[in-house]
Amino acid sequence: METVEIIALSALVLSLLLLLKVFRLQRQLNEIKFDLKSPNHQRDKSGFSNPLQQSPPSSPDMGRVSPQANIDDRLRMLIASGKRIQAIKEFREASGSGLKEAKDYVDHLERSDY
Repeated sequence: METVEIIALSALVLSLLLLLKVFRLQRQLNEIKFDLKSPNHQRDKSGFSNPLQQSPPSSPDMGRVSPQANIDDRLRMLIASGKRIQAIKEFREASGSGLKEAKDYVDHLERSDY
């Protein structure tokens, strides 16, 4: 094989590997978008229970967001702003849980977002 053919073959293999990586990243991005669009449909990979989980509204056409979605959105915003302690405090107030449970919940939210 000539040098040019080896370089061309190497470039082809590299581009195929990069294309596979792009497809994986696109799939991850689509999953993240789906999770952000439907905050009530959260994946719970660690088996972490949600102490604020409530029953859904009686009428599906009410158009309101559940209190659980509101607190989770607020906590995610605080975590993204670097205010983890404030997020823990707000979760404790909203749920009445202890410090350890609130910290674990905020940690779980943070891990599931990234």
